[in-house]
Amino acid sequence: MNIGKKIKEERELSGWSQDELADKLHVTRQSVSKWEIGKSYPGIDILVQMSDLFDISLDELIKGDKELKKTIIETYREEPLNRNQNHDRDRPMNGWEFASHYWWLAFPLFGMIIAILRLYT
Repeated sequence: MNIGKKIKEERELSGWSQDELADKLHVTRQSVSKWEIGKSYPGIDILVQMSDLFDISLDELIKGDKELKKTIIETYREEPLNRNQNHDRDRPMNGWEFASHYWWLAFPLFGMIIAILRLYT
């Protein structure tokens, strides 16, 4: 069974229309329709919400859809690379890093110092 059929089946078992499911997930009815007919896939965050709403595991929700599993695997294989690249943003800058990024602040700062010195001389 593909994810679209599973979403439709669980939605109907819950007695919800596409509009009602869309409201619960904060998406459009068109998005739900596209998922159910297989034109697009919901994001992992939506899948988690759906598993909670339908009271089933993520495994039950996506297990039968090989294409979705492939998409998720490909998406999250690349994510650790992005996390490592952004790792430096999580730690504070040292003095040299700050100076190399914000060297241009020296000009207005020195200009203000010179202006203040002229006022008091």
